[in-house]
Amino acid sequence: MSIAAGVFNETALVNIQVKMEQIWADAIQKQDYVANVDAVTAIKSNDTARFANLLTGPKDRTVEIGWINACEIEASECEICVIDGEELSTNIKTVELETCKEASFKVEDGIFNTNLFDAEEILAKGFLAAGKVLDEFWAATLVAFMNTNKGVNIVTDGKGSVSGSDTYVLPAFWDAGLMAYFARVSKRNQFVNPFMVSGNNLFEQVWNANYERGQSGDQSKILKFGSMPIYFDLFNIDSINEDLVTYLIHKGSLAFVTKNYYDTRKEYMDEHRWSIPSMNIPGVRYDVHYKNTCDAEGAYDFMTHQFKLKTLGDFFLNPTGCTATKTGILTFVCGEVPE
Repeated sequence: MSIAAGVFNETALVNIQVKMEQIWADAIQKQDYVANVDAVTAIKSNDTARFANLLTGPKDRTVEIGWINACEIEASECEICVIDGEELSTNIKTVELETCKEASFKVEDGIFNTNLFDAEEILAKGFLAAGKVLDEFWAATLVAFMNTNKGVNIVTDGKGSVSGSDTYVLPAFWDAGLMAYFARVSKRNQFVNPFMVSGNNLFEQVWNANYERGQSGDQSKILKFGSMPIYFDLFNIDSINEDLVTYLIHKGSLAFVTKNYYDTRKEYMDEHRWSIPSMNIPGVRYDVHYKNTCDAEGAYDFMTHQFKLKTLGDFFLNPTGCTATKTGILTFVCGEVPE
């Protein structure tokens, strides 16, 4: 592929994308570009929100989330021939994507003449590396968002000690038996189809239960752990929090939305723009901004090719209903309640 003229045609873009997929299929090379985004993929797998006319296209749009407020309905004495009551209201929340990040790299033409790697491979690895940076940005942002929007656990007895918005569970209780407590907490807090996102908490216990069931004949541990989906992010959750934290989440409480502007290549003055998919987060695409400049010091008018990957998006908390402290997110900390 020749890019000395600075024009990426559709064939060139396809070749780069194919090379990215080939690198991704290579088990050895892939490891350099696999992002630590397990928390984000967990949210994506349990996202029930729908955002119409927002995710693609050249224009910015806001979107309205609507829900019915039925909090005022209550039981009352029967009245003959009277049908009346509190009026149901429709609450509307208008959201707009505001969080924008970018990752950039550049390549000079001259290296293609002497490098063992061809242009497609060099550029493909640049795109994969920049995409990984943005993927992991979203993973870290998610953990901070969950911490900001955690609710209050109404279950104050049992293995957990509630302090503010956190529930503390002693280290000795973090085993398969703790799933019964999480089941009770889920029901009491009216979580529907709950799932858990955890760091190191329970990881080794679940791992051992999976591999020991065939040897010991004890199926109870794996059955208990299998009572609720558990996702592990060993990189972001514990690195951002000071303590070992596990999140119990009501399915559909969180929504992750990103937007890309360029599905196909567009030309703007001296720039070319298109989008590429994230290799780590399903459904996410990053806009690519490309331009080149002539190397004034080069003997052969080599071009320096400059690339920028951009992402625009946000995490949103779905409507919380009638109680402000019910956000659909509960945090459980391994340890004692701080004094």
